[in-house]
Amino acid sequence: MKFAWTEFYKAFSLKLLAYENDRQTLLQKLLKIYGKLGIKFQKLEKDDSITDIDPFTVFGLFNKGIKEANRIAIIVALAKEFGVSGVELPSKFDGIPVLNNLKAVFFGWGRKDDDIDNLWTLFRYAIIYADSIRTEIDRKEFIEIYNKVIKQSCIKWNITMGLFWVRPYMFLNLDSRSRWYITNYCPEIINGNKRIFREVPDGERYLTLCDSASSVAKSGRYSFADIPELSREAWIESERVNQETRNARSAQQTDGEEEEDSLEVDEPVPAACGSVYPHYGAEEFLREVYMSEDDYNTLTDLVREKKNVILQGAPGVGKTYAAERLAYSVMGVRDSERVLTVQFHQSYSYEDFVCGYRPTEAGGFELVKGPFYEFCKRAESDAENDYFFIIDEINRGNLSKIFGELFMLIEKDKRAKTKLRLLYSNEKFSVPSNLYIIGTMNTADRSLAMLDYALRRRFVFFDMQPGFDSDGFLEYSSNLNSEKFNALVGSVKTLNKVIEADATLGEGFRIGHSYFCDVKSDEQLHKIVEYELIPLLKEYWFDEPAKVKEWSGVLRSVIR
Repeated sequence: MKFAWTEFYKAFSLKLLAYENDRQTLLQKLLKIYGKLGIKFQKLEKDDSITDIDPFTVFGLFNKGIKEANRIAIIVALAKEFGVSGVELPSKFDGIPVLNNLKAVFFGWGRKDDDIDNLWTLFRYAIIYADSIRTEIDRKEFIEIYNKVIKQSCIKWNITMGLFWVRPYMFLNLDSRSRWYITNYCPEIINGNKRIFREVPDGERYLTLCDSASSVAKSGRYSFADIPELSREAWIESERVNQETRNARSAQQTDGEEEEDSLEVDEPVPAACGSVYPHYGAEEFLREVYMSEDDYNTLTDLVREKKNVILQGAPGVGKTYAAERLAYSVMGVRDSERVLTVQFHQSYSYEDFVCGYRPTEAGGFELVKGPFYEFCKRAESDAENDYFFIIDEINRGNLSKIFGELFMLIEKDKRAKTKLRLLYSNEKFSVPSNLYIIGTMNTADRSLAMLDYALRRRFVFFDMQPGFDSDGFLEYSSNLNSEKFNALVGSVKTLNKVIEADATLGEGFRIGHSYFCDVKSDEQLHKIVEYELIPLLKEYWFDEPAKVKEWSGVLRSVIR
């Protein structure tokens, strides 16, 4: 099968290469295109500045999770602006791996001075190697710069995707689907070595894999005849297995096995290095979590930059609900195996969290590892993927007692570099760099002390707001089409202004939108008011019964 997109990608790469030493002009052209199309440009820097770009990130602009119409529009505009002619512009993209929208840049904010230059050099040598007679000198030069690039920030398996875009018949795409497919369906490519994909291969091994994949494809023993067809087959087969898994779960539910909340169900597929899971990005997050897009972008930036974030806010703003979905959106997939949630309470201890001795049935004691220890080890053994440890109600525990020596180890610059001996096991332990911590904290809980300052400086704090004015909530309320619902929400928004202005309360006590997120009929509104909102107001204004009576009357009146 001949893929039309391959010729355009090859032609565009040659046009792009001409801007290796004129990147400011390249950026101007890209911004011009996006301005005309009315599409928001890729975030490149922490402060939203646009100072430099590498060629793989340029390819990533139209090879990530965007609408098909936008993808085609960008390609058409690129062809016109850069003078790509004589090739068919693609409208189908079979077999092309795409980036996670939150990881669509091939360089980091804290990059070294030569990181982007190295990416351009690799881009140039990849084209030279693929388009030449491939001498030993060409191979050596490619391997040398490739080995330098894979050590850079933000580079993992994605670099093989970028090389595949540039010359798809030469370079093997090793995204998660392809690695799974190769391991399970054509292990001949890897000589049956299932351990080979535990880490990104060095240059020599990568080119050997590319040569092997090409040779195996040409053998006629498989359903694919070249590397692009291999990438396409990997996608098709993983989707087929996905669908079988969904069908099997659906059949189980039909037979009486009910699941509490369909939104919580993941759909894993057996894979070589982890599983293939349903995509989950910004669009899915904003559809399920009522937050503005700007707040979401800020929050994800904080997660990536600090690694430790606490979501704090008033009752009902959906902190716990948002925490898990935030993890999915940063990972780019709905993979519950890489997310673990615990809830702190006053009896929670270091022994519960990290490790400690527990009595056995025989009357003795054994050392038992806690959830944080076990989860860190899982993350450490799967360094290519991100893991998220969620601590619900983080301020309800005695944090100094629970974290112990982990205070130091959770700092971003100590991750994977600093090791300390654990209290009980005498084992040297570190927190891996691919593990993120998200805590939730209810700002309206009067009974809890302030966070330990030592812990506070290791986290960033993000205030979650009631999402009544977010696009997602407005769409939800519009679909309900209930005058009583809209009137009640309007009254609560007014009530929130009163709460915020109250010196004894403040914005941390405002009423959140989650009280209203599962309304099926107007009859439910009465229960929300009588059994959730009014009891909350009685707690807030326990010494001001007149104010409770006033606002109880207001809320009741709008739903009569």
